[in-house]
Amino acid sequence: MADSEQLSSGLSGLSLDANAAEVPEAGSAEGQLPEPIVTSDGEWIDITTLVDRAASELASGALIKQTHFTLFDAMMSVEVMDPRLDMGILTADDALEVSQWDIDRQLTLREALWVALQLLRCEMTWHGSASLLQTLYTCNYFTANVDGLPIGQDSSNAVRDMVLFPIVIATGVGCRYVWSEFSRYNLFGEEDVQMGTIEPQFFADFSQRDADILLYEAHMYLEFRMNEPGARELIEIVDSRRHWLRALGLLSAERMIEDASAAADGLAELRQMHVAWPDDEGTPVRGVFDPKCMRRYAAAAPIKPRELIEGPACVQELERMAKDLELVESLVRVESVEHLVYMFQKIHIRAPSPFVRSLLMTTLANNEHVVLAESPEALVRRAVLEMVAAPPRALAGWFANGDIIRVFLDWFRTLAQNPPRARRVAYKCLGTWDALQGEAEQADIDAFGAEHPGRDAADPAQNPFWVSSWVYHMKLMLLEGALLGGVRLHVYAAYELPIIFGYATQVFEAHAAHLDRMHMGAPGAARTQRLQRVGVLVRAQREMAVATWLISHMFERLLVFRAPWHSKHSDAATVLRLESTSAQRARYALRFRHVSMLGSPTHLSFDGWCASAEHLDECLLPELLGHAQNALSAARTILGDAKDHRDSGNASVVDAWADACRLLYAVVVANLVAMARLQQSGVLRAKELMVSGAAALEYRQCFLQADADDAANDRPVRSKKQRKDIERARKWRDAVEALARNKLNVTCVQGAHPDWPVFSVPGA
Repeated sequence: MADSEQLSSGLSGLSLDANAAEVPEAGSAEGQLPEPIVTSDGEWIDITTLVDRAASELASGALIKQTHFTLFDAMMSVEVMDPRLDMGILTADDALEVSQWDIDRQLTLREALWVALQLLRCEMTWHGSASLLQTLYTCNYFTANVDGLPIGQDSSNAVRDMVLFPIVIATGVGCRYVWSEFSRYNLFGEEDVQMGTIEPQFFADFSQRDADILLYEAHMYLEFRMNEPGARELIEIVDSRRHWLRALGLLSAERMIEDASAAADGLAELRQMHVAWPDDEGTPVRGVFDPKCMRRYAAAAPIKPRELIEGPACVQELERMAKDLELVESLVRVESVEHLVYMFQKIHIRAPSPFVRSLLMTTLANNEHVVLAESPEALVRRAVLEMVAAPPRALAGWFANGDIIRVFLDWFRTLAQNPPRARRVAYKCLGTWDALQGEAEQADIDAFGAEHPGRDAADPAQNPFWVSSWVYHMKLMLLEGALLGGVRLHVYAAYELPIIFGYATQVFEAHAAHLDRMHMGAPGAARTQRLQRVGVLVRAQREMAVATWLISHMFERLLVFRAPWHSKHSDAATVLRLESTSAQRARYALRFRHVSMLGSPTHLSFDGWCASAEHLDECLLPELLGHAQNALSAARTILGDAKDHRDSGNASVVDAWADACRLLYAVVVANLVAMARLQQSGVLRAKELMVSGAAALEYRQCFLQADADDAANDRPVRSKKQRKDIERARKWRDAVEALARNKLNVTCVQGAHPDWPVFSVPGA
């Protein structure tokens, strides 16, 4: 009876009026939750019958609710038992699959092979920013309680205990190294890795040595059963897992900080690892993997099951991670700050996995020391002195400024982020480097004035501006990476590439001129070999940027040719020069808004860009191709000269940036080959198409206007010259339509270097 009264009291607060306002109960605090309806012994009461009877009395639009339950709560609630929203609900097929799980199942070697391969797919998918609940935790062997199991012993379930569990445990121990790196806050949740809200358990009772012994015993056990199906494939998995686990231990940040030679040993382990996805994937085992395991864990929000990467792609990802770990070993062996700078540029190009990126950042700076066994202050001082021969008094006191140390280390950390974040952070850091350059210029003036009292310290012809020259150089490198990084991320449409690479050409030009001034400028300027090598690299990039600019202009010209006559849009995208001038100006301002706010280099205005485009429009397509080939030849000559001056003292540094130049060179060559195919096909030599870009736009406007007048039966009186112009314009249109009928398809794709585009012409 008491329970019924309590139930009635609890239901008295329910609103049954569809039009009733949400008014708090009299005497109750706003937002105070009512006590749950329970019996005197604390058990919940089943009110299903009561709610069904009350619901039958509701009119359309009425709602039964507590007064504290608002519309906001209703919208935020999860539809429990609805498969579309409740990710943990078990369907009939799911329930059948779960019921098949049996940890005591007697496994065959082929069944163990299948589980091991699927577990590898889970692990590699996890490395690609998936959640544990979507990958490794779906494996019931991975989350099973192994206490009391005879793991590593020849038991009645020998395949499970001697083969499968050693592989599973070794996987967990390896993931423990990865998770410890994830927990250093070098990465960003949602972008890099799904940390989740659960505390992972990676077989904490097993050490790396324990896992290594288990894998060794598994190898010996499988050798006795070598002639059985699946044994040979399992031996390859066991041996590869053993090398991988040893490499992770040797390449951990703590081990490398303690013993730098451990990195070389870890690299040797990686080189012994051989992974190949077998043709025979084994026999599937029902119930081992539970894609909806999240129902067993408390999570902030339902997690949607995720497709695992396929087997061959899984092997490629593992090989890529092994290759990326070589970067960590290279970081320990850097010989100079110049080498360090170009190594991080290589890291930025490769965009390694989140684990490797975090490990690189951890290794870079630790315990107040950075690579090269120096303090951050000493590293910055060394970076400046490698580029400029500044007197000690010029640097005295400047490095007490903590900003330059922080900004310099952030320069490396920025390049080690994922590509989208690296680009965003780089643009934000440009303002900091710009302000730092201003401070450095004043410090250089003060230092030079104290060093040479009778000279004009503000005159660039006399003052080499030691520190500010180095700061400007670092700022330009950051700007170049941020500007071209949008190509990799597909931020720029294909028709915008002429603008981007035209602007990049101006930046490279300013950078080369700055390095020339540092090298050959005022008395006292540095003339170091490192400065000369950096200048060679920048000049080579400038020539390749010029070639890419010309080719992208040709590409955009062809888009103008192919733009449909009835609209302002082409098959690929809006052609920039068919937009209104105001739209072009707004687009230009948007693309370069970060650069326009910098004090240097001089911002190329929209009018200046238009003048450059008009100059290129005066050239025919074959002429542009010839200019691009000349630029490529100049880049090849510059790189050849640098290679001839390679010696034992600068070999590693030259090799570091030569790899990047080789990728750029391959991209530009591919572009020239694509356009040369057009020329060989006769497309670029067609008489009607041998016009400038400006003439093409005039022809287009001419026949469009004439067609519009004819369609409206409004034919104005035209002079002889106007009739000839219309006739030429229509012949040009016929030639373009013939070009389209030949299925010419000029496309822009990501090239060997992710930040530089490749134009392909498959139809030529």
